[in-house]
Amino acid sequence: MLTQEGRPTIPTIKDVASEAQVSIATVSRVLNGNRRVSPDLRTRVLAAMDRLGYQPNAIAQGLRRNATRSVGVLIPRIHEPFFSTLAFAIERTLFASDYRGLLCSTEEQPGKERAYVDMLLTQQVDAIIYFPSITGSQPNLQRIVEREIPVVLIERSFAGFDVSRVLISNFQGGYDGAQHLIGLGHTHISVICANLESMPVERLSGVQQALSEARIDADVRIMNRGSDFETGYEAALEMLQRPARPTAIFALADSIAVGVLHAAAYLDLRVPDDLSVVGFDNISLAAYVLPPLTTVAQPIYAIGEAAVRVLLRQLQNPDAAPETVTLNTELVVRQSTAPCR
Repeated sequence: MLTQEGRPTIPTIKDVASEAQVSIATVSRVLNGNRRVSPDLRTRVLAAMDRLGYQPNAIAQGLRRNATRSVGVLIPRIHEPFFSTLAFAIERTLFASDYRGLLCSTEEQPGKERAYVDMLLTQQVDAIIYFPSITGSQPNLQRIVEREIPVVLIERSFAGFDVSRVLISNFQGGYDGAQHLIGLGHTHISVICANLESMPVERLSGVQQALSEARIDADVRIMNRGSDFETGYEAALEMLQRPARPTAIFALADSIAVGVLHAAAYLDLRVPDDLSVVGFDNISLAAYVLPPLTTVAQPIYAIGEAAVRVLLRQLQNPDAAPETVTLNTELVVRQSTAPCR
């Protein structure tokens, strides 16, 4: 349909009723999922909507049905490989369940989180999947809980909040990665960790437990920055130019480990002959760097799927108790580690 000026018009519910040769009330009942509509009429209305390109107002429908079929997704640092894969898994799983995700990249800043929470509450989302900052997120989570919006936390927990969670065995993952290097005979091990405002402290605790049991006094470098390539490159460049350089580096994120590999190449050190490197996450890049990276794999896609499944169960049964799902890590040995020479 065109206006007098030749511009396309936006079809209305009245246009759909006319096209389907039914009443406006019948179209409204179809839009609202009312079961008191015959299959024949429902088919006619849906076909008319398709022909006209009619798009119902989701928020207006939500006000009538108390549902918008939308879910807020709060993710830190969407530009990083781990989080982009996680966001993709969540969005795809939501879409397959006829929900639409509103993706928000918070950069682990409580103020930015607060602004996005304000927006999601205004948009009247049905629920929220929330990967919060480690510090400063409690007030934002409190507002969600007070509004009785179903929420699922990913990888993090806060005392005093009885909400659903999808957790990862970070302690065991850190422990297994360190044990792998110890088992290869490495005793001069360095550990590179992003700031503990953004990385689960349990991951580092698992590493320290394994090193303590082996009576190894490792060099643990906690960087005051995020888990990115530059973090690993800069830390490793300094570590590897010491007179007594490490024979192995455990980077507690794959992005950091890739930076370590680059620093080793810059210094003409061979991996794994001169230096063994272990990462954490198993991002897709880990299998394609040279040499392929040994890493502690998080089931990234499964984390996103689990968060959506828990959320959908919560939406279907609002009175059910909060649910906690813990997914295991797995050591994936590739060509970046070898016995200490």
